[in-house]
Amino acid sequence: MSSNKILTIGILAHVDAGKTSLTEALLFTSGATKERGSVDKGSAITDGLKLEKSRGISIKTSTVDFSWKRTQVNVVDTPGHIDFSAEVDRALSVLDYVVLVVSAKEGVQAHTINLWESIKERNLPCVVFMNKIDRDGADLESVFREVEADLNVSLFALNLGDNGRPDYPCVHALSDLGAIKDSSILEKSLENLADLDETFIHSYLEGNTNNWESNFEKAKGYIDQHLLTPILFGSAKFDLGLTDLLNYLVMCEIENQVHQTDSSSLKVFKIEYHPKFGRMAHLRLYSGEIKNKDLIWSQRLQSEIKLDQVFQTKVGQLTQVGRLEKGEIGMVLSSAPLEAGDVLGRLEYTEAYSDLSESVIGVQAVAKNENDYQGLGEALEYLNIEDPRLDFQWYKDEREFHLKILGPIQTEILQESLLSRFGIDVDFLSPKVIYKETPSDSAEGFVRYWMPKPCWAIMNFLIEPGVLDSGWAFESKVSKNDISNKYQNEVIKAIPWTLKQGIKGWEVSDLKITLLEGTEHNVHSNPGDFLLATPMGLMRGLEAAGTDLLEPMYAFQIKAHQDHLGAVSGDLNQMRAKLDAPEFDGDTFTLTGRVAVAKAMNYSIQFNTSTSGKGRLKLTLDGYEKTEFSEEKVRAYRGVSPLDEAQWILHRRGAFKADER
Repeated sequence: MSSNKILTIGILAHVDAGKTSLTEALLFTSGATKERGSVDKGSAITDGLKLEKSRGISIKTSTVDFSWKRTQVNVVDTPGHIDFSAEVDRALSVLDYVVLVVSAKEGVQAHTINLWESIKERNLPCVVFMNKIDRDGADLESVFREVEADLNVSLFALNLGDNGRPDYPCVHALSDLGAIKDSSILEKSLENLADLDETFIHSYLEGNTNNWESNFEKAKGYIDQHLLTPILFGSAKFDLGLTDLLNYLVMCEIENQVHQTDSSSLKVFKIEYHPKFGRMAHLRLYSGEIKNKDLIWSQRLQSEIKLDQVFQTKVGQLTQVGRLEKGEIGMVLSSAPLEAGDVLGRLEYTEAYSDLSESVIGVQAVAKNENDYQGLGEALEYLNIEDPRLDFQWYKDEREFHLKILGPIQTEILQESLLSRFGIDVDFLSPKVIYKETPSDSAEGFVRYWMPKPCWAIMNFLIEPGVLDSGWAFESKVSKNDISNKYQNEVIKAIPWTLKQGIKGWEVSDLKITLLEGTEHNVHSNPGDFLLATPMGLMRGLEAAGTDLLEPMYAFQIKAHQDHLGAVSGDLNQMRAKLDAPEFDGDTFTLTGRVAVAKAMNYSIQFNTSTSGKGRLKLTLDGYEKTEFSEEKVRAYRGVSPLDEAQWILHRRGAFKADER
């Protein structure tokens, strides 16, 4: 490799801020491409899917690379629409640096804040790129103030955008004092530095701030500590600010996770099914090297696996390279069932970050042609491997396909993807909110599984309501002499999948389970007996306790012109939302509160109407809350219920499979 340094950056933004256009412009500016790819014309290299080209939006994370000043830059271009934020979550785990793109016309948008919170949680270094300074109505100073206020950061400008002449937008270097001496952006940047640096504050108060090289050297230390956030101005469309961005990125000292060791270690951040090669794992190599046919340790599978072939994407083309070196991004084929998040090699990486979003909406897929039933199930299994948060469930007894989505755009993309990739025409039934259930009261559930022998598992469980949003907890008061440790472990193993469906058909949460008493038999007991009996005892306890329904809630934040306060408040009152008192800042108001997901699932359309498309709505999943019971909120139990004990025992003992009943 000719480069001395490898840098992996992610380009993140709210949809339509110009993120993919910026990626294409960087490729062109660096000389990696001879022609600039265009989102509008469907020629963007990083939008390789037909759906991306036709819709003009990024759906999947894509990677490209180029060289700039002896630095190899890996670029991870991520989707901007919140419905595809699972892709962003996975990409964030392998980044050294983030470029957060904000439109100079639209400013900070709802998903911009979601992204910033995730960047901050991971403590990733970040530069803000204010794009589209050429657009009519772009107010650079207003958006600068908005970024500071909404992201709660102190910005420091590294260049300065100038759209004073709409027909000739440009950017100025900070050394060009004649053009920028009256800039409020520049003044605020210096003020932010002075607030942090006691030596600089004297120069600032005396007006001795003309040495921009010195100013930047002082600011750089605070940028590295994340006390100042750098911002650059530009336009991907007109090649403005691109060299400034590239020069800044390659200059940064990145504390990444590349390790100085010969031992190979890597992290998988994406799985996709390639039409020719099949299951392909996208990864970043943190140390050592990998080659075709190498063996490497899988921490999840706890075994060595073989890497059959090694690939990279070269200017949009998949190329078999046979070898990857430390710091590089590439793809591998393996017969092992690799998953996103897998770590290969002996080095360990710990990551416990929250997701940008969580699916609380379920849909059912139905093949338009009955002959496509089997093919649809298999296609959805492929898509579920690519995006595990779909949580695809194939209920063969009912011949139903259920999955979770983040929003309606995702359903449209799934529909088009199934048709274009697998040739299957699909309808999705109306989306429904995913409820949970929790015990209404305390009750016991007794189970005695001792016929037909050989079998023996006798237990009595106490089911109690738990604290809201606490999940489940287990305690055993049974002596290891009565039920040995290996059998009690089988009880614990059975709890999570037992709670997937309660007596109202939803996942059971917020409860405490206590094993009060029980016995094993020294001849007839087997581990499988306790695995089989536990669901029967737990479901009996839940049936006796009764369950309440829990519905998911959104926390909302709304920002709009005060003229729209009445209309927005009226919308929220109709949805029975809980409102906090509005806060005012000039002509705008900010309104926060909570509302049920079922009420607000499609509110964004109404909100755009109520605010003439100029407001900002941010919805964040905010736990669950008890809701009123109604029959339409109950769903039938899928598969064989442990409450149907005779059928359950026959099913678990292999007399028949659930879909052969």
